[in-house]
Amino acid sequence: MLGTYTRRLITAATAACAVATVVAISAAASPVHRPAVKVGPNQDFAGLVNAKTRNAVLHVLCPGAANTGHPLSGQTVRVAPVADPITLNDGATGTAATSIGAWLTWPTRAAPPPPAYIATFTSYAAIPIPTRITVPCSGSGQMLFLPAPGSPTVKAATVGLTFVNIGD
Repeated sequence: MLGTYTRRLITAATAACAVATVVAISAAASPVHRPAVKVGPNQDFAGLVNAKTRNAVLHVLCPGAANTGHPLSGQTVRVAPVADPITLNDGATGTAATSIGAWLTWPTRAAPPPPAYIATFTSYAAIPIPTRITVPCSGSGQMLFLPAPGSPTVKAATVGLTFVNIGD
C-alpha cells in the first residue's frame, strides 16, 4: 500500500507532466514569428517565381483562341537573402538600395511590350503575382528583380520562366 507521501508525489508528478505536455503542445501549435529582414545596402539576394530560382512556370488562363490571358491566383514572387551569390542569376543591392522591384518581361515579334510591374519588396518575403496583368498564353519570359535606388554595384537577379496556358 502506498503511503500518503508517495501518493502526493505521484499526483504532483502527474500534474507536472500534464502541464508540461500542454505547454509543449501549445508551443508547437504556435507559429514561430521571425522578424522581417529589411532590404538594405550590400546584400546578396535571390529572386524566386513560384519557389523556383530558374525554370519557373507561370500558369495563365487564356480563354478560347486568345493569345494573352491572366496569371492564375496563388502564384508568388519572392526575394530571399543569400550568404554569397550562388548562381549567376543572384542579385546584389549595391551600396544604396533599400528596395527591390519585380518586373515581368517577355519577347515578342513586334516591339516588345513594357515590362509588367509585379511588386516592390522592402523586406525579404513572398508576394502574390497580380492576376490583373495581361501576359502571353505560351512562350518564355523573365522575372527581373531590380534593386533601387541604383548604384554602380547593383546587380539584378533574374528568373527564367515559361508561360503555360491551363485554359485549353
